Amino acid sequence: MKHSIRLILLLFIGFHSVSQAFGQETVFKIKKDTTSSMKTLFKPHKLTSIGVSFQSQMLFGKGGPERSMGFQVHLNNKLSLGIASFNSNPRNDDPNRFADEPRRRFNALTMEITPMANKVFHLSFPLAIGRIQEEAPLYNYTHSYMSSMPQPGPGFGGNWGRNDPYGNGPRALGVQPGINLEVNLFKYVKVFGGANYRFAFGEEKTHGMAKAAGTIGVKVGVFDKRIRSANAH
Repeated sequence: MKHSIRLILLLFIGFHSVSQAFGQETVFKIKKDTTSSMKTLFKPHKLTSIGVSFQSQMLFGKGGPERSMGFQVHLNNKLSLGIASFNSNPRNDDPNRFADEPRRRFNALTMEITPMANKVFHLSFPLAIGRIQEEAPLYNYTHSYMSSMPQPGPGFGGNWGRNDPYGNGPRALGVQPGINLEVNLFKYVKVFGGANYRFAFGEEKTHGMAKAAGTIGVKVGVFDKRIRSANAH
């Protein structure tokens, strides 16, 4: 009898404890998402100004000088995106001089960061990524020989008569970071000078594709055209 009373008492205490445990709120609550938009780690800046410019520059380094022309779109007067083409200067050498440095071409997409563009003297950090092409081996000799012969018409096919020194030459991926000191001469004109290094990647890369160079150039355009706010009256 005593054992039965004890058993009933233990069962009552156990049921009471379980009911209290399930009746209490959990320690960790799952909060309801009430945000109206996605939160991100990096918040993009609002576009307040835009501009466009043309750029011309000369590079001096291994392999001879290069000329470059480029076009840029300027965002908030701090970030620039564009395209550029770097080309070796034409040579007037004897076709039989095989030891001459081959010509090269570097067509690239460009990005440039300019933290303090409104100061008269300021730094900029350009980056170009694109394709490096090198003149085909013995191009000068074979082109001189082929151009002295009668050229067949279009119906005969082939590559005769085409004046593309890079058509069959080696190619590689080029990555060219640099640093420039810019000077705001006028509102629409900037000059700059600096240094860069061109890296070359790929199975066809040659020793002359990678190079360090100094550069001088000029930019002409509208760099900081303010955008009116949509709420402005």
